[in-house]
Amino acid sequence: MKKIFIILCLIFSTSTVIMSQQDTHYTGYMFNSLVINPAYAGSRDATSFTAYYRHQWADISQAPRDFAISAHTPYQKNVGLGLYMESDWIGVHNRLSLFGSYSYKIRLNNNAQISAGLQAGIMRYGSNFSEITATLENPDDVVFNEDQSRYLPNFGFGLFFYTSQGYVGLSVPHLLNNKIIKDAPVDPSVGLSKQIRHLFISGGTVVTVNDLIKIRPTAILKAVPFGSAPVSFDLSLAAIYNNKILAGLAHRFTDSISFFGEYQINNNMRIGYAYDYPLQAISHFAGSHEIFFGYDMNPKDQTKIVTPRFF
Repeated sequence: MKKIFIILCLIFSTSTVIMSQQDTHYTGYMFNSLVINPAYAGSRDATSFTAYYRHQWADISQAPRDFAISAHTPYQKNVGLGLYMESDWIGVHNRLSLFGSYSYKIRLNNNAQISAGLQAGIMRYGSNFSEITATLENPDDVVFNEDQSRYLPNFGFGLFFYTSQGYVGLSVPHLLNNKIIKDAPVDPSVGLSKQIRHLFISGGTVVTVNDLIKIRPTAILKAVPFGSAPVSFDLSLAAIYNNKILAGLAHRFTDSISFFGEYQINNNMRIGYAYDYPLQAISHFAGSHEIFFGYDMNPKDQTKIVTPRFF
């Protein structure tokens, strides 16, 4: 187990290929959209709060864990404001993000709207290398001699088109490719660990089958523009019963299959769970778990929330 732990730490701190996947990819991304697209701010026409927790590869000690909380609200006629905090842990490493979002929406007709959003904030990267010094073959290795931390500003943008039946989004949450490790490693063959710019393209729709049943297909593509990291592509299909219960399956191509569910307690409150089963070599370990909670405050204009919205 110690070997696995050390491997995870080394991967996180030195590999540019692995670090290119550093933006957390949630199975329930449509439940937590503000984290990947600032244009989502204010789109629910109510002040909305979410909390989200992901525990990846649950049987591996010190495996990645992610926690995010967010809030966003419409402001005046066409403006949305948002704020989110996200914390990621893997081994002795932690990333803490705090970002504010601003969106401006244009109503195209009575049903369709498009919004453009910007976000800006700061990330703190910390590594408590002193916690693993005793487990190394060479405890005097200069890479692990002292704990490290770095504060890095960043900003991003997004577009979000939506109706009452569906949506399409495009975003780059973090535009700057900041260096996480300030100084170059001794071995020039090892690339610097740095933030990598990710592009997200997402879309989905809700199709009414009858008075009780709806179907919601969704998809999201995550890529590193002009980079060598593999493209991540998710497809999901969910059934919604009586605007209360949602259950579905998802497939992240070549990576995992997932089950997810959501229960709409009332028009304001919802809870959910997702489970990922990995398809690659690590599949003999337990999969990943996600739990989430959301709450929408009643808007001043009560006609804006007629039935729950599932994106």
